[in-house]
This record gives sequence, structure tokens and C-alpha cells, in this order.
Amino acid sequence: MNIRRPLVWILAAYLAGLAMYRVGFNWILLLGIICMLLILIWMWLPVVNRRKKFRYYYFLLFLPFMFLLGHVRMNLVLTGNALDKAFEIEIKGDVTGQLAMIQDKGEYLVLTLINNSIMLKQEQRNNNQFISIQTKQTQTKQTQTKQQNIYYSKKLTIYTSSKNQYKIGNILTISGKIKKFQKASNPGQFNEYLYNKMLQIDYKVNADSISLIDEDYKTFNQMLHTIKERFLHIYQQILPSKNAGILSAMILGDVSFLEPDMKELYQQSGISHILAISGLHISLLGLSLYRLLRRLHVPAFFNGVISIFIICSYGILTNFSVSTNRAVVMLIVFMTAGVVGRTYDLLSATALSGLIILIQSPLQIINAGFLLSFGAIIGMALLNPILALLFPLKSKLWEGLKTSISIQIITLPIILYFFYEIPTYSIMINMIILPSSAIIILLAILAGTCACIWLPLGSFLIGGVHYLLNFYEGVCKLAAKMPGRTLLIGRPEAFRIIAYYSIVVLLILFYKRLNRKCYILLLSFLLIIFVKPNDLSLKVEFLDVGQGDGIVMSTPAKTTYLIDGGSSDVSKVGIYRLKPYLKVNGIGYIDYAVVTHMDSDHISGMKELMEAMEDRNTKYLKKSKQAGKPESYKGNIVIRNLILPDILEKDDTYKEFEALALSKGINVLYIKKGDTINDGEVRITCLHPNADVGYNSRNAYSTVLSVTYKDFNLLLTGDLEEEGETLVVNELKKLTEKPYATDSKINKYNQPAQKYDILKVAHHGSNNSTFEEFLKLVEPMYSIISCGKGNSYGHPGKELLNRLNQIDSDVIITYESGAVAVKTDGMRMEIKEYVED
Repeated sequence: MNIRRPLVWILAAYLAGLAMYRVGFNWILLLGIICMLLILIWMWLPVVNRRKKFRYYYFLLFLPFMFLLGHVRMNLVLTGNALDKAFEIEIKGDVTGQLAMIQDKGEYLVLTLINNSIMLKQEQRNNNQFISIQTKQTQTKQTQTKQQNIYYSKKLTIYTSSKNQYKIGNILTISGKIKKFQKASNPGQFNEYLYNKMLQIDYKVNADSISLIDEDYKTFNQMLHTIKERFLHIYQQILPSKNAGILSAMILGDVSFLEPDMKELYQQSGISHILAISGLHISLLGLSLYRLLRRLHVPAFFNGVISIFIICSYGILTNFSVSTNRAVVMLIVFMTAGVVGRTYDLLSATALSGLIILIQSPLQIINAGFLLSFGAIIGMALLNPILALLFPLKSKLWEGLKTSISIQIITLPIILYFFYEIPTYSIMINMIILPSSAIIILLAILAGTCACIWLPLGSFLIGGVHYLLNFYEGVCKLAAKMPGRTLLIGRPEAFRIIAYYSIVVLLILFYKRLNRKCYILLLSFLLIIFVKPNDLSLKVEFLDVGQGDGIVMSTPAKTTYLIDGGSSDVSKVGIYRLKPYLKVNGIGYIDYAVVTHMDSDHISGMKELMEAMEDRNTKYLKKSKQAGKPESYKGNIVIRNLILPDILEKDDTYKEFEALALSKGINVLYIKKGDTINDGEVRITCLHPNADVGYNSRNAYSTVLSVTYKDFNLLLTGDLEEEGETLVVNELKKLTEKPYATDSKINKYNQPAQKYDILKVAHHGSNNSTFEEFLKLVEPMYSIISCGKGNSYGHPGKELLNRLNQIDSDVIITYESGAVAVKTDGMRMEIKEYVED
């Protein structure tokens, strides 16, 4: 038996320990001991081969230790800071720590402090309320209390508007609000808590004041920071702001000046990886320097030391991203192998760099950047040679294409899991763009260096970079106009990912036994794995949008409804909560967006989605058949129909919203009491408003929808208050059966249910709605309240909660549960609250 690449086995043992972090330590320890004993027994018997086994397989003895280390490291990282128990959302305190990094965001600075001590204020904020702590003890007890209020944190992020010139290594004291990072409460939502946990950052602090305690600083680190700031300033001087932002991200790892439109363009074209410091940068710089010094006849040892020092310095300057860390380690291994006369092995170097990164930060294992970076290397190392053997074509085009295909095969599930969609033309665009990216990197560094000496020379040299970046933009925009630019699939389930990689492993292990046709067939089958079958269930999800409403409903007929979508306390709720939710579920089109009324906490997010759509009434489209029609999916959510309440008096907000929809080519419909939407076996009946009645407020005309699917009944009430609720109660009382109408999507009156499985409680749980008479009539089994935690309105009201308790309705509040998912086949109902580890 011959076991090659011991570093790969050691990494595998460590990964197994990370994966089993939930298992109790005693069981892990027992398993490790058993593994150690089995390895020792195998190495000890038979006696004849004992010396050979110890010589070649001694590394197996490390596997149980690495397994235990992985388990311990993951649990240590996931263990909360002691300060977590002292407050719920935010707390006032003083932080003293050493300045490790400075990022200038223009209007404010972001500082990273390490090795921090935190002292809480006597006035503490807990549950969004100040609690005064009485200190009438003796001097000794006061000292003890003070010591008990001191906590420690490895790393903190500080936000400040101060523009004072701090230096790396300064000791600072910051007074301000210490805040916890927010966990994701909806599918697809960015998990701020987990991301910062991965970076080993405990809290964020909004600084009220900053005091410089110790002026000493780290000379080398400050010098690198000064160089970075100098280059940023130079790029802003010698390039248009758009290209300067791109170059700052590509060369310096600073995205502060990257324009959102350009970032989105690159992402949707599948070339966003060039905006990050990657292995290409490190390899290009390191190997170029290494070969230059060899030509200058610098001894191999000093050549390696100088090259390693330069690339490590560059890594520090660009904040050592995951891909940078990987590339630096692999390049160091490559150079060291050359110095000591050993053969460089790509997989062993990859395993070593992965092990170093994961020991430092175990949570990187769930980071998209880590997985994509290492997945690309694995694809090139394992699949690229196989494709070369199976398809021995001698062509430079094929060389680039098979490398791209190899990377794409390995990284496809990762891309879908984190980004939910595939840029259809990404392979083609990368083949056009990547060959010239090396020129941009070298020219940009050369131009920046020369501009430090003489600005006109830098301006001259940067010209080529400017035209190449414009060429990149032109290619991306051309691809954006092509049909099917983006294929939205949604996040695949775990079993699909496991099935996919199982087939990939089989392709790698048994490629010698497969002929070319069979190999192509299996590769094609990989794409079919992610095709989802039709779901005959009705799915309704009440999203956690803070103080607002956002409900997504998908019917068995594959029709998607968005009922309201806004928030008064979550900024850009459409971009950061609605859009990610829709994409993670593979929803690119909203067939019907229903607005109950025009309050901002019901329309702000929907408005953001509409604004992101292409204007369909421009002069370029007026003569086209596409004029006045919604665009096809190209990365932004497309709304096809907008349903507004049919009322007599429309205010300015109503008219502006209506006009915005029309400008985007959205078909605008109007709904009133008595109208129904028949969608297969799903029937949606409007109970309010009455088109012939004038209303005193927006809440008064709030649309009320009764949704029925077989035996399942759901009532959506918007922000209905007493005036409208009385009308709905009267309507429910006098209902009589009427036959279905089928002549149009919105039809004449059909009878809704009177007893409901689920009630979306009106007006976020206000005491001024959902009264006893209404509740006794609808008798909801579950009552869902959508509101923000600690909102200034006091929602949900105690009186309202008491009324719900009196009818034995189970209450679910979105700020406690996160998104609430309801799934039913019309006979049985399943309710799940969103929980993300």
C-alpha cells in the first residue's frame, strides 16, 4: 500500500474534526483514541514491515491529533464572548486597544482594534432601555464592580467620523456604543454575525470620541499603509473615478471607491474575481520578481528570501484576503522547494495553505471566497489533466477552455449555493479578459510607482490600463444585451450537492475506465441534478423585514405573488432582504405584486425592486415591440403585474408609484371588494376596500385578501384598522355562495372562508386593530405579527396579544422567529420558523 501526499491526509483529518463540532468532546476524544490505537496496531504488525511502515507512514500518527484539533478549534471559535451576556443589542462602554488597520471610506473611517479591554458604562443599555446601576457600596466593592465590568475582545471594528491621523500600532480608547452583529433572519439574507465571526471580530463600535493613549506605532506596518494610501490617491488623480475604483480594488484590495454599478456589472458577467486580490496577483508579482533576480544572478537562497519578503509585504498591504493567503503560502512552498532541491507538488501545497488558513480561522470553511479559491486549484490540478488526456486537442483556445471548464465543474455548486445564479457567458468573457489582466496588474503597479516620482510619467503609463478597463466594460455590456445572460437556479439542497460531487469524484477516480462518450454523458448529467421538480404545494413566507410587511406566496401553478414589501427601520430592505430571498428560492419574476396601501413600510422595498428594472419607455424602445413590456431577467428581479387598491382619492405617493410601474413596462391592475384571482385551485378574494367609498387615511383603505387552497385558509389584512375592520366583519357576515367566474385573472366575487388557519395580524399588532368581534368571526389557528424589535410604536400591543390569547390562537412574531414559512398541500399544513446556525 502506498499513501501519497501526507499533507492532504492531515488536512482531511482536520476537516473531519471541524465537521463534527456538534459532537460532544468526550465522544470525539474516544474516537481519536480508537483511531490512534488502530493506526499503532497496523504499524506494529507484522514485525517484518514495522520499520518500513514507521518510515513512510509516521504521518498517520498525526491524524487523530489533527481530528481533535479541528473539533477544539471550531468550538473555541463558536464560543461566544463573555460580554454577550451583558447586553442584548447595544451597550455604552469604553474600549482600549491597539490599532491594526485603517480604512478610509470617504465620509468616515473604519478602524480595526486588536487585544481590546472593554469597560461598560454605569449607564447600560439592555433590551434597548437604559438601566441605571446604583453604586453606593464601599470603595472596595466599587473596585470589585469595576473589575467585573471589564471584558476582553480579540478584535473590534470601529466606525468614526473623526479624520484624525492615527497610525498603525497606536493605543486608542474609544467611547461609544458597542453593538452586536445581526444574524440572518431570512433565507438568503447576509449573515453579518457569522461573517464577522469568521474574521474573528466580536463587535462593532460607533465611536462618540477617540483618545490617543500611546503614540508609539509599528514602523513597517505604517509604512505599508502609507504606500497604500499614496497609491489610492495617485489612481484617483490619473484615472477617471470609475476606473480608479476598479484599479484600487484589483491592485490594493480597497473597494471603497468601487462604483456599485461597475461591481454589479462585473458580478453579473462572472468576472468579479478580478476585483479581488487573487493568486494571479501574487503569482505574477512573486514569480516575476523571482525570475528577475535569477537573471541578475542573485543566489537562490537570497532570491527566495527577498521574493518571499516582498509578497508577504504585499499581502499585509492588501489585508491578506483568503485567496492572497493561499497564494502566498503556495508561492513560498514553490520557492522553498526550488531552494532545497525538492519537487513542487500542487495538491500538497494547496493542502498546506488550506490547513494554515483553517487553523487560524476555522469558519473560513463556509466562506465563499475560500471555497472558490481552493475549488479552482483542485479543478486545475485534478480535472484539467483528465480533460487533456480524453480530448488531446492541440490548440491554445482549447487549453484556455479546458482550464475554465475544469474550474467551472468544481465550483458550480459553490457558486449556486452562495450566489444562486450562473452567468451564462462567464467562460467566454473570462477567456477574452483574463489574458490581458496580467498586463493591467504590472502596468498599474509600474504606473503607480513612477507617479510617486513624477506624476506625468505615471499618467502616461496608465493609459494602457485605462483603455483595457474600458474594453472590459464594453465586453460586459455587450454580454448584458445578449439573451439569457443569467441563469437563475436558486440555492440547491444539500442532497443535490452531495450527489453532484459524488459523480465528480467517480469521474476523477475512474476516468481511465470511461470512454469519451460516457464521460461527456456523465458531465451533462451534472447539470440535470440541479433541475427541481414541480412542487404542488402552496408556499407562503412572511419575511422578517423589521417594522414593515413583506409576504411572498408561490402557488402550485408556479405563480409568484409579493404582497407588500417595505420597512421603516431596515435600510434598503428590497435590496438586502426581498431580493436575496427571491433569488435563493430561484425566483426571478414576480407575477403579481400586490400593494395593500401606500405607507412606506409596505412599499419601500418593492419600489427599490422596480427602480432596479430597466426603463421600458425610453426613446430607444418606443419603436420596438419591447416598449411598454417588462424586461427579461438579467440579474434584477422583474415585476410583471402590479395590483393596487381601487380607491376614489389617490394621493401623490399613489400616483408616483403608479407612474414608476408604468415607466418600467409593468402592467398595472386595480382590485376592490368582490374581485377574485383564480389561480388553479388557489382562490384569492378581495374583501376590502370598497371602490365607491372615500377613506380618511391610507390604513383605512388597506387591501384585505382571503386566500383559499382546498381546506387551507389564509387572511391577509395589511394595516387595516377599526374603520375598515368593521366593514370586513359586516361583509363576512352577509356572504352567500356565488359561482366561480373564469373570464379573466381578476374576476367577480367568489365566497371566501370565514374560519382561518392563519391570520396575518393587521397593522403590525397594533392595539387599534384586530378586535374581539373580528377574531371571534375568523378564529385563526395561528396569528402572525410582522414588526421590528424595539420599535417606537410598542408593537405588538399588550391588549392585542391578550385578545389573541383569549381565543387560543398561537402567536408568532417575526422579530422573534425570523421568516415564517407556511407550506400546505391544501389538507395538511407545515409551519417553520427560520433558524440559521
